[in-house]
Amino acid sequence: MQQNAIQNESNLRIKHSKILVVDDLCENHRVFNNILGDLDAQIYSANSGEDAISLILRHQFAVILLDVMMPGMDGFETAHLIRINEETKFTPIIFITAMEPNEEYESRGYEMGAVDYLFKPIKPQALVGKVKVFLELEHQRYRIKQTLDDIQRLENRNELLLKSVGEGILGLDQIGKITFSNPAAQELLGYTERELERRSILDVMCLSSTENATLTWEHTEVYKRCIKGLGLHEHIGVFWDKNKSPFPVEYLATPIRDGHDNAFIGVVIAFQDVTERKKTEDRLAQLAQIDTLTGLYNRYAFGKQLSQSLARGERSTNKLALLFVDLDKFKQVNDNLGHEAGDLLLKACADRLQNCVREGDILSRIGGDEFTVILEAIDNGRSAAIVAKKINNELSKPFEVWGNEIYISASIGIATFPESAKSSDALLRCSDIAMYKAKESGRNSFQFFTSEMQNEVSSELALENALRLAAQNNEFSLHYQPKLDPSTGETVGVEALLRWQKKNGEFIPPDIFIRKAEEMGLIQSIGEWVLIKGCEQMHAWQQQGFFKNGHTIAINLSMRQLVCADLISTVANILEQSQLPAHNLELEITESMMMKDPETTIDTLNGLHRLGVKLTIDDFGTGYSSLSHLRQLPIDCLKIDKSFVQALDQPNGEAIVKAIIGLGRNLDLKIVAEGAETEAQVNFLKAHNIDLIQGYYYSRPIPAPLITKYLTQRNT
Repeated sequence: MQQNAIQNESNLRIKHSKILVVDDLCENHRVFNNILGDLDAQIYSANSGEDAISLILRHQFAVILLDVMMPGMDGFETAHLIRINEETKFTPIIFITAMEPNEEYESRGYEMGAVDYLFKPIKPQALVGKVKVFLELEHQRYRIKQTLDDIQRLENRNELLLKSVGEGILGLDQIGKITFSNPAAQELLGYTERELERRSILDVMCLSSTENATLTWEHTEVYKRCIKGLGLHEHIGVFWDKNKSPFPVEYLATPIRDGHDNAFIGVVIAFQDVTERKKTEDRLAQLAQIDTLTGLYNRYAFGKQLSQSLARGERSTNKLALLFVDLDKFKQVNDNLGHEAGDLLLKACADRLQNCVREGDILSRIGGDEFTVILEAIDNGRSAAIVAKKINNELSKPFEVWGNEIYISASIGIATFPESAKSSDALLRCSDIAMYKAKESGRNSFQFFTSEMQNEVSSELALENALRLAAQNNEFSLHYQPKLDPSTGETVGVEALLRWQKKNGEFIPPDIFIRKAEEMGLIQSIGEWVLIKGCEQMHAWQQQGFFKNGHTIAINLSMRQLVCADLISTVANILEQSQLPAHNLELEITESMMMKDPETTIDTLNGLHRLGVKLTIDDFGTGYSSLSHLRQLPIDCLKIDKSFVQALDQPNGEAIVKAIIGLGRNLDLKIVAEGAETEAQVNFLKAHNIDLIQGYYYSRPIPAPLITKYLTQRNT
């Protein structure tokens, strides 16, 4: 009976594998998430090598998908850091690259620790197949570990303690007194067995940030969890040795229960000194800031240094200059002599650059052939020009690599604080723009950032200004896309979609201006305008007899609208003013919005539901919604994301859509499929009894007059 209980407990322990995707482009992360989203694994994203190292120190990954070409710490450097860490040196790494297959290039990757390569564009089936292998390997290891854990629980208590000679083992009674210690524990703590016996665990274990003298055994986390039968697993803490010298440990605490009445009788604590591991982590953290090739600061450290320099500049009257140094013709060296020769050249350039700057100046390598110099406490731009000219002179002198005399030069952009910009990102952007101007001017030169170069920097500002004026100039409009009942062919509603056409006739894509409106905080007022116009138009169509009582207009809500305290009253007022019945309005929210603040979201949606408004989860299947929360939400409809509809001809494409339809049916929800573009897609959806379909197969989003014409034609 006891064995069955242990087996049942084992079955409840679920190991969630973790996949790390390292890529500097957000769109690539979305691609990987879409491809791997159906695997039984958690997907972690890192935008740089530095971010990846930070995650690797805190998580155990089944496999790492690592982009080779990244700014700052590239894939090879990141792989090197992973491999020199004892705890991660066997973690599988698959390199992702857009470069053409090249034997020398691939050999370098395998030397750095890669187990495989994938070349862009990624083939989903190949990626999923490779990743599944490593997930299964980890699952097998975990299942073996679970089996061993179960066997260990069946061991006699004394045998368990005596066999754990590699770690420090302490046995405690129910009041926290030490009843047993193994030799490893005695050596780590500096006590004899006799000295430890009957000593309080509080004498050796730092359980709180406050003094242990003020803490009783019953108030400790160890006791609270063990009395409940939970224990502590892989916990990091601090122990004191006999001399009261602290040292870091990793420990686990397991409750002991009487075999007859299951009463709590004590705790077993297994611990190990992790001082060396902490040193390794600190060393990796330091290495994460250093460019391994040149020994200079890397891009991550450069960002921190620049922020600190700007903070010092703001507190003083001294100016600061940022030099962006890009090597001219460096690619030719790589192409002609290979990457190893290129690396030797970069190291030589770094040495010469160090000879061009003052002791307090900050030199970094932030990209393949890109360097930066931060010059603090300068009187004027002339000081920066002197350094730039010196760099141009030094780097234009010949280099010798493998007996070859190599000539390169540098294009340098200079931006000054506070004249050019006052933030780190803006200053770097200005120096980058000036550097490209130097290249355009013939290379081997330097250029100061000027107002004439401002066009590129101010393009975002121009978009912001135009967006602020768009509402005043009546540049926004609504287009509507019909939703049809496939069983009858009847148009039973529309979705309102925001469009922006400037006075000069230019159409601004929604994904650009909506993102900008959210950043600027304008999305709330724009969203309210959409609600007003959409409800008014739907009421007008009803008056013309085009839509029946149960037909709806769907309008998307933004996150800012959803968390707004007066959303419910705003919607109620708009419905009253437009004379549109509440059940004819359908509000759509995404899964990601729903999960950002579930409690607030549920309260708001319940309020909207009480008004009589219909509620839909938009883009369903692309987010990470919890089914437990889904059950609690007063939603009426799930909208299958168009990516799944358009992937019906892909492996598992049909299965995914059928699964969503089945989920909706079980929850008694209406199911809408968006993005249907082909007859085959529509036929599949019809065959599986989808409730509503919307997509280009029936109609693009079109202005209200064309919808009126569309409805008139379908009704005749």
